[in-house]
Amino acid sequence: MRYLFVAAMMCAAQPAAAFDRMLLSDCQASFERLAELVDPASAETKVRLRSISATFDGWCKIDGGAPGFDDVEFDTFIWRSEETSRWVNDEIPPLGLQLRITGLDPDSMEDSPPTNRPPVTVDATLRQDPAAGQVILEQVVMANDAGDRVTLSGVFDRVFLSSPSMMQVSVGSAVFKAGLMSLTLDGTHRNPFGAEFSGSFNVDGNLREGDVFSTISSLPDGVIDDASRAELTAFAEDLPKPVGTLDIVVGSERGLGLMQVGAAMYNLATYAAGDSTSGNSGGRELGILFDGITVSADWAPRDGQTD
Repeated sequence: MRYLFVAAMMCAAQPAAAFDRMLLSDCQASFERLAELVDPASAETKVRLRSISATFDGWCKIDGGAPGFDDVEFDTFIWRSEETSRWVNDEIPPLGLQLRITGLDPDSMEDSPPTNRPPVTVDATLRQDPAAGQVILEQVVMANDAGDRVTLSGVFDRVFLSSPSMMQVSVGSAVFKAGLMSLTLDGTHRNPFGAEFSGSFNVDGNLREGDVFSTISSLPDGVIDDASRAELTAFAEDLPKPVGTLDIVVGSERGLGLMQVGAAMYNLATYAAGDSTSGNSGGRELGILFDGITVSADWAPRDGQTD
């Protein structure tokens, strides 16, 4: 039932696709608007604008290493948006944003010594439905050529982006409703995407097994059932190089506030990192923060492993 609920939420929140065919003027105006907000005094903006191009099929493009982008850590960055004029003229988010980043270096993202991990590509599609007050993370995919892949999707309610003032209101009203995560690992490379969990790794670069199992066991019974807890435990037993696919579905019928999501992630990270000074056993805090949340998990190992 949990899977059905989340699937229904995701399907109901899919507006029709209608991305603009981006012209060079659209690309430059979009980037210039962003630069005005992020770093209005930058002398590099004019140089960077000249390095932005538009592809034949209507995408904006930045090449890593081009003038003004000498120090970026990607090969290419392309994007397009829906109703771009909202962003350029009214300073409010477009109805949709689609982007692709290639050539991301896991070593640079993790700030680690050089390894043989292959570069990462990121594809993302984000939309909003103003009438429903929803922001839909249709899909974010991180993948490499070794067969490692993580896919994320999610729905947020009570998000209104029609004006800067409404965006401020939405910070307090927005709630997370449903999300999906699928993680496929080939097992060739430890930590293939460069995500840094330094507090949870020992000197050999492996996850501390005790911390992982303690975190799983601390999740409240109302949040995760025994079957899903067993699936997560089986995944943890295959660390540090599991081979297979882990699917996690998160749902909240009432909705979980964004502030609660941030606090929950912080508490989880603190506990997983073994913060013995806080006296945090994890359970009570997580029970409050995850009230109304349900989590389902499935671990499907391959290459001779058993589920």
